[in-house]
Amino acid sequence: MIKQINLKDAIAYSSDCIYSDADRLMFISNPRQFDFPDGAIQPGFFIYGYCAKGAGAFSINGQKHDFRAGDIYLNVGNQTLDHLRGSDDFEGHSILVSYQFLQEGIAGMNQLWPFLLYLYEHPVIHLEEDERERMEENYSLALRRLGEADHHYRRELTATLIRLYYFDICDILSRRCPEEWNRPTRSYDIFDRFIHLAGEHFREQRNVMWYSRQLCLTPKYLSEVVKSVSGKTAGQWISDFVLMEIKMLLRSTGLSVKEITNKMNFPNQSFLGKYFKNATGQSPSAYRNN
Repeated sequence: MIKQINLKDAIAYSSDCIYSDADRLMFISNPRQFDFPDGAIQPGFFIYGYCAKGAGAFSINGQKHDFRAGDIYLNVGNQTLDHLRGSDDFEGHSILVSYQFLQEGIAGMNQLWPFLLYLYEHPVIHLEEDERERMEENYSLALRRLGEADHHYRRELTATLIRLYYFDICDILSRRCPEEWNRPTRSYDIFDRFIHLAGEHFREQRNVMWYSRQLCLTPKYLSEVVKSVSGKTAGQWISDFVLMEIKMLLRSTGLSVKEITNKMNFPNQSFLGKYFKNATGQSPSAYRNN
């Protein structure tokens, strides 16, 4: 079963949380122990993971990704995460950061916009030696400073530490992201706002016009902008979100097709069946059986 969780929920999934600041920030020393007993999750927060030793794997939106020593994993949230596994000799850590804290501490995520699509396709990045040393230094510094419980400006200190991580991550991405991806313009702003809206409302709203109204744009202009940034129209992105969710519900839950129809707000089971088959060539039942 896919479960949407916030940062407060996340602490229940880890036995090795070494620092937690309510709904703002979590440091986890051994994410190999990060267990999802209820099935797949959709985290409503930013995830940074680092593998110092060993190896492992996880699935994101149904696609498997492997990681090894020297790799970082980045998840910007609203993506389905499942089957996280680490080797017996795994060592590493994860940092979970709420969107609100990112907004408050970094004054937005503008620097990350140009890399959003790249991150969707490349959630695991292998670090060079100097990058690895830098990120390990950041972690050691963060743990040491966050341990100063009597610091009078601890909230501001925490925000500064996360800013350090954030800009180092952006630097790492800028070194790998092809130049044609790296174009911070108004188009990326529109795309970013659209993607976040779609991630929140695709279960209820599948009409591009609804999204264009929320963004004060015409449907045609929204689709043109989204396609210029991502190569897909707004309608295609919405459809991808919907199909991804239906596939995960069919694969990872015991919900009947009728129950999935209700959960996804389709008018009836027949409508969902036609929608799914037109996109995949299979009926929901055939997809589940396969």
